[in-house]
Amino acid sequence: MTDPDRRRRVISTSVGLTIGGIVHLLTLFNVSRDLGRTATSGFFSGVYEIQARAFLEGRIAVPDGSMAIEGFLRNGSTYMYFPPWPAILRLPVVMTTREFDGRLTLLSMGLAWIAFAVCATKLIWWLHTRITGREHVTRGEAFLVATFLAAAAGGTFMTYDASLPWVYHEVYAWAIAAALGALYWLLRVLAAPDWHSVRWLGAFCFVAIATRATAGWALCLTVIAVGLWFAVRRTTPERRQLWWGILLAGLVPLALSIAYNLHKFDHVYMFPLQDQIWTQVNAHRREALEANGGAITGLQFFPTAFHAYLWPTGIRFVDYFPWITLPARPPEALAGAFVDQAYRTGSATAFMPLFMLLQVVSTVVVFSPWAPPRTRILRVPMFASVLITGAVMAYGYFAARYASEFVPALVLGGAIGTILVAQALHGRRALPVVAGVAAALAVFSMAAQLSTGLYMAAVHARGPQLERFIGWQQSASPTAQAGLVTHSDSLADDGRTDELRIAGDCDALYLNTGDAYEPWTTVQARGEAARIRPDGRLRPGRVPLFRIAGTEDTALLEVTEDRELRFVLVGSDGEYGANTFVFPPNGYADLNLRNLTQYGFYEISAKPSGPVGFLRSTRTDDDWHTTPAPLEWLGDPADAKKVGVSIEHLRGLDMPLCEQLDEAAAAVGRS
Repeated sequence: MTDPDRRRRVISTSVGLTIGGIVHLLTLFNVSRDLGRTATSGFFSGVYEIQARAFLEGRIAVPDGSMAIEGFLRNGSTYMYFPPWPAILRLPVVMTTREFDGRLTLLSMGLAWIAFAVCATKLIWWLHTRITGREHVTRGEAFLVATFLAAAAGGTFMTYDASLPWVYHEVYAWAIAAALGALYWLLRVLAAPDWHSVRWLGAFCFVAIATRATAGWALCLTVIAVGLWFAVRRTTPERRQLWWGILLAGLVPLALSIAYNLHKFDHVYMFPLQDQIWTQVNAHRREALEANGGAITGLQFFPTAFHAYLWPTGIRFVDYFPWITLPARPPEALAGAFVDQAYRTGSATAFMPLFMLLQVVSTVVVFSPWAPPRTRILRVPMFASVLITGAVMAYGYFAARYASEFVPALVLGGAIGTILVAQALHGRRALPVVAGVAAALAVFSMAAQLSTGLYMAAVHARGPQLERFIGWQQSASPTAQAGLVTHSDSLADDGRTDELRIAGDCDALYLNTGDAYEPWTTVQARGEAARIRPDGRLRPGRVPLFRIAGTEDTALLEVTEDRELRFVLVGSDGEYGANTFVFPPNGYADLNLRNLTQYGFYEISAKPSGPVGFLRSTRTDDDWHTTPAPLEWLGDPADAKKVGVSIEHLRGLDMPLCEQLDEAAAAVGRS
């Protein structure tokens, strides 16, 4: 390889990974510098630490209750259904400290992206040499490779997954990286088998099946088939020597996965959904299992999955920030399928158009009867990558993260297609035009993944991060955003996706998420307070002050038998009384309630007695549909008089963001 060729490879790789990496890291860090960022309240960002600590104690079962609704109860023990690789990865940390428990997911996902980027780079340059038969790199080829690497590094659903550093997305970060690595080393084994390639193939197969079993099974079975084929067709010395190593590279990870799953669930690869805590508390899940013969898998879900994950209309363009987003509503069940759950879902075709086009090109060329021998070996890994998608195409649960199943296939097909296009257009005038179109599509994919990622991170985090996102929307598209603002004290209707609803005189601001299970989420809610003053001689008794709407959760004032005062919280879990107090020199006491929307709780504190406790600021019905639960003032002056106090209902501080939105909407309405 000459120096100009090496320089072009280095520059092409550096530019592509830098551009894509910036997009991915902006999403992963949610435009912040928080290395310990978690998703939502942080609970599902720390389950692998729990599993890792169980390993250190010599068991697979985790503490009862530690997995919440994701736990599986089997023979008196609780298990997590996720395979163990991310927990194994944490062992060096958790065996030395607890300081980082619950804060390792983001770093793990970042490490997975690095592994993915390395594999994508090695794959594209290996394919260049394999398909073109030369080391020389033209400027056009270097540009197209840089475009491919940018799109791979920042324009796939792996970048969307980076928006939420929790267990569900960490699984896909490692599954994508491991699958692509296994496909790359499988190509190396098929083209020029050696022990080095076989060992790496086995390692990546292990990581794949120890992260997401469906992807791992597809890869391991393919590798086993290749090993057996080498055993039958010993046409070269390498095949005669290595067939058993290739066989073990697929068989050993598969056997370990089977043994692990048998220990937990007495099944080769499935997990018994009837034993999941979520099934026990959710009526719709039980109905879905009954309607689908005890499982939520089957070909009856294929039409819905095809429309959700592959239909080109699975995207939405709006005139307000972030301009590119998921479809407004979850996918509808087709062909009479009884779906377990469905969330707003983007399609791989719409969000990754460059890779989908390149996939078509590579499929047509590689599987053509006239394909040269140099490209025929690409058929096996391409077939394996499509097998990976099989599980999600027959699964009755739909979410945007499941589109990640298509990333290994599309990245592999995109890499092959990139080199095929570069070779076909070498020296032709059409190359600059094609390269320009490819670059535009790559930029689009990166923008789409970043846009949806930032939106999902904000909506799931709520609190200050959601307020920040709404503020960005206001700055970037003030007029269009004003059209989203409505006024109503009720959230009973479905509303429209992305609607910003103001309740009262900016007492609360809500965002319509478009999802069926939590259609409204609170952006801001004004705090409330009660002021208590002495009004005669204190007498034992209780005075209700606030109730959480739609529940029996209540905050009240109690005068004890000792004629001291205390605030009491009454909820579904019982009753809790705070510290007693007497009236301070200023002559009054305050009970303050503040909605910590990022946690879904009201923080309740008092002066002078201090913290009181927490009550939920959302309510959930029997079908686990969640809605905001505002405060209701219950204070009755007559009840207060009976215990010797007077009460006053106080409003909290104004909310500038809500007021700005209200003013902007009014100005647009007047114009």
